[in-house]
Amino acid sequence: MAALAAGPLPAIASTATARWMGCRQVGESHFATLFDETGHVHLDVRLPGRGHDIVPSPSGQSVVIMARRPDRFAVIVDLKSGAVAHHLTASPGHHFYGHGCFSADGSLFYTSENHYETGDGLIGVRDANKSFELLGHFPSGGIGPHEILLTNDGISLAIANGGIRTHPDTGRSKLNLETMAPSLTLVDTATGALTSRHTLGSEHHQLSIRHLAAGPTGIAAALQYEGPKRNRVPLLALFDGTNLTLADTPSEVAKAMRNYAGSVTYDVSGNIIALTCPRGNLVSFWSSADGAYLGAHRERDVCGIAALATPGQFALTAGAIAFQASLDTIGTATEFAQTQWDNHLVPIA
Repeated sequence: MAALAAGPLPAIASTATARWMGCRQVGESHFATLFDETGHVHLDVRLPGRGHDIVPSPSGQSVVIMARRPDRFAVIVDLKSGAVAHHLTASPGHHFYGHGCFSADGSLFYTSENHYETGDGLIGVRDANKSFELLGHFPSGGIGPHEILLTNDGISLAIANGGIRTHPDTGRSKLNLETMAPSLTLVDTATGALTSRHTLGSEHHQLSIRHLAAGPTGIAAALQYEGPKRNRVPLLALFDGTNLTLADTPSEVAKAMRNYAGSVTYDVSGNIIALTCPRGNLVSFWSSADGAYLGAHRERDVCGIAALATPGQFALTAGAIAFQASLDTIGTATEFAQTQWDNHLVPIA
């Protein structure tokens, strides 16, 4: 297909049972919203501030809604009743970085955090069976841990250390751009010990590793460039368990991405990676086998993305709309009044 496809395309197949959850701003209020492909809202959870990621429990009975960095709240919501079961607050001197994940058995919940006086990246460990009581912290192996996920073997946490230091007194200001050192680390969940650390090289020290997705044979990482705006760099990296490498990105695609990737996921087959770039109004598709660029669609402010049950198909949010797309097609959009969707979209069974 064309490098940067645009214009009307035929609708894709219906997925009548599909539901997703994402955080959104409606007017001056913030919500985590469960909706289906018709646009019907099944659940709207009001939040005390802007939300970011939503983490389903392994049982599927509840979700944890994480605040956008550098806020300090998270809420656990029962999906059947819609009730908030627990409120979490970051430890004194800490703020959350917007993401978390469960252990394989659902008994523990991990949160990416900043100890803002030292700038150390930490992972909080909470007992999900005891009202998410804090058990302790272990180092993330870097500064600015953002997305964290459990590796497919259930043994390790993969941690995207973005390398950017922040402090609540300065909001979202980035305090160390000249010295930032992003990394992808693996940490043993049983001991909290760092088992490996991977970087893109010193020449890419301003290429922040932000969001992660796990595939059958590795991890895809979405990147955000903090260097000179005139530069154009790849925004997708692939980790095969040993090496972290940048995807071979055509120059016109790198230019269109505008140095900011907002979210990344694999399709249900694990063969296709989708990467969203809201500043570039672009969703792009890549081969998971070798990182080859496959094509893209233009869609204003596209960011949230989740795999559908059909190989090669995805659900997305963009600005005030939600829609479905594949490499070759874009479905009809559903609009949500006065809405601005956040970065992430999560499938809910």
